[in-house]
Amino acid sequence: MEQLLKLLPKLSNHLRKGDCGKIGIIGGSMEYTGAPYFAASSAARLGADLIHVFCTHDAATVIKTYSPDLIVHPGMKVDDVIPKLERLTTLAFLSWSRKKELPLVIDGDGLWFVAEDSSLLPKSESIVLTPNVVEFSRLCKAVLKKENVLDIKDFDEIRQLAANLSREMRVAIYLKGNSDLVVTPDGRVSKCDAKGSMRRCGGQGDVTAGTLGLLLSWARKTGADWTTSHHDAGVASSWLVRTAGHRAFEREGRSMNTPNLLEELPRVLRDVETAETVPNNKI
Repeated sequence: MEQLLKLLPKLSNHLRKGDCGKIGIIGGSMEYTGAPYFAASSAARLGADLIHVFCTHDAATVIKTYSPDLIVHPGMKVDDVIPKLERLTTLAFLSWSRKKELPLVIDGDGLWFVAEDSSLLPKSESIVLTPNVVEFSRLCKAVLKKENVLDIKDFDEIRQLAANLSREMRVAIYLKGNSDLVVTPDGRVSKCDAKGSMRRCGGQGDVTAGTLGLLLSWARKTGADWTTSHHDAGVASSWLVRTAGHRAFEREGRSMNTPNLLEELPRVLRDVETAETVPNNKI
């Protein structure tokens, strides 16, 4: 909770649209419209001012119907996308984001492409990968030549592999699991084990990607270096998503889904801000 409080921008009448975050989400197809929506909506629930979604033509209308808050751009051609990214502070686009030194979160199929050819990924401190355990095992096999990672039960060995992977790739790693790990290339490793949900429904990782992207943009606005930004944003995102997931599961039980998780984000956020202003108040 402390890391989240540290990053939340102060609200005032002097803010302008965009001061609390302009986020870019690249993804979505005819078959997969939920993932970009969940990532974008989680950033909106956390307090981003403007969220742009860049997707294929056949996904755009569907995503537009999910929420009028999102600015949806159909068409994934580079010539279509690049001119619209100039004002964004967080996006999922490799070479352009490196040149602009913007925080970049890579999740889902982006991790599959990295595992297929890790040379495509620039060694950049601005990048964070957010694998689950299966995606992590693919990355370890591709980059570290480590087989059978899914069979490893020792947490310390997983922690060391995550540190080795981050150092070798020169990017931050946010490993999602029973306990989350936030790892930076300099060897800093933080274990995040706030109580979460026992459900593993699809879309929870997309919520993590969306919240992490916005929190990274806020962290960079504080003037922190990349290592500190990745650590603070990663720990804050883990606590927020796990806590919201736990509350959603407590309310819905086995029927919990990702929209239930999204509903809890603003409630957790309000409780965090209340705890900051009321002495001895705890969540």
